[in-house]
Amino acid sequence: MFDKIRGFFMNVLHLFHSTTIKDVTGIETNITAEMYSAIELWSAMMGGNAPWNDKAPSCGILEQIAGELHVMVSREIGLEVENEAIRPAMEHINKNVDKIVDYITLVGGCVLRPIFANGKLQYEMLPLGHYLPITYDFDGTLTDVLLLKQISIGARHCARHWLLTERHTYTGSEHTVKCVLYKNEGGALHKVDFSDCPQTAEITPEYQWQNIRQPMIVEFRNHAINKIDGSNVPVAIIAGTEGMIRDADEQYERMNWEQEAGEKKIFADRDLFQKRQKRDGTETGVKFVPKLNRLMVQVEGDGFADGKKITEYSPALRTEQQNAMLQQIFRRIELTCNLGKGTISDMENVQQTAEQYNGGRKKLYALVDQIEDEIESKYQQCANIFAHMAAAYGMGSNNSKITVTWNDDQTRKDIQAAKQTALQEITAGVKNEWEYRRDFYGEDETTAKENTPEKPMMTDPFSFGA
Repeated sequence: MFDKIRGFFMNVLHLFHSTTIKDVTGIETNITAEMYSAIELWSAMMGGNAPWNDKAPSCGILEQIAGELHVMVSREIGLEVENEAIRPAMEHINKNVDKIVDYITLVGGCVLRPIFANGKLQYEMLPLGHYLPITYDFDGTLTDVLLLKQISIGARHCARHWLLTERHTYTGSEHTVKCVLYKNEGGALHKVDFSDCPQTAEITPEYQWQNIRQPMIVEFRNHAINKIDGSNVPVAIIAGTEGMIRDADEQYERMNWEQEAGEKKIFADRDLFQKRQKRDGTETGVKFVPKLNRLMVQVEGDGFADGKKITEYSPALRTEQQNAMLQQIFRRIELTCNLGKGTISDMENVQQTAEQYNGGRKKLYALVDQIEDEIESKYQQCANIFAHMAAAYGMGSNNSKITVTWNDDQTRKDIQAAKQTALQEITAGVKNEWEYRRDFYGEDETTAKENTPEKPMMTDPFSFGA
């Protein structure tokens, strides 16, 4: 998924390399050059194609951050839909809520664009970069936006390319959609008729939705302050940590390089491997199997001051020191993103009390709560849109009543309540004591089991010794 986003964004950048979106479309977006560069970098980082990844491949920190957040959200969310006509579309969104969280985390946001096709309500989710904000209302609602879709037909070496733009504008009780097709000829974009491309031949150039109370498009977004250009355009949760993520990738690459450089070697004088003549006149020499070839290094002369013919090279690796530095970078990322200590770093390397661990979890929970509040609010807006469409296409009533619930939400917010519940589960025999230490002390399973005292063996009152 991330590679496709990266490829799309870079292709769009190439199209607008010598011009601007306004030059081509006449539309002034809310994306500044600084913001565009940031989105480009985030998109590249998602696909493992950041400028530094050629030398230092991604260590997977982005997947770990996004994964931690979307697992918590998807595990807690519950959805009830009253209107059968909109139930399939809403439940499909809910099953893919992890993508929404990933987009909020890694690029700042995404837009849901509703679609009626093949007799049913559908949608597509477009991350920031695939859509460019134009105008926001005073309450932060996206009321004017430009969607971009690249179309390619034919083999790669002789493919034809188009760019389809779709502008959505909401004013009062009317939502207008205007579509324009541009053909890419020699890197330059020229406006063409929809019949020029087989995939757009049936598109309606312009249409309106009447008597609506909100835009017919929904933006799921991170509500953190945009410190890049001060605009209302959403920023990624990882914004501000790009340099640290680069440090993590490069540190991980150093660790791999040192492990490879530290492979055991044997340096031997080349004359040890020369063929020798046997008494019967035949020659003999040393034959190496592949593993031995990897181990042995031949050198000219002995090459050593003490005249040794064979010298073993087996350096001590700085594994602990290297990993300690990597963990320190992880903790800096956690601090900047308000993830809470131990979310992505290795807690085995940090001595802390249960209170400190719980404090770190509270930071993570606060961030999850912000995401969940956004999802709950925007789910209702999605339901409003689908219900309006269901009524318009004769599929059902305009009933958008839904209920979003958050399982385990209250107990995780109240640490003491969560502890009490865990103790009750231990007493009931449905939870192990070591799991309590894992959940509330931040210990891994092995450490938690070692630190959990063993219960004394119960004496069987009906067992009589011999």
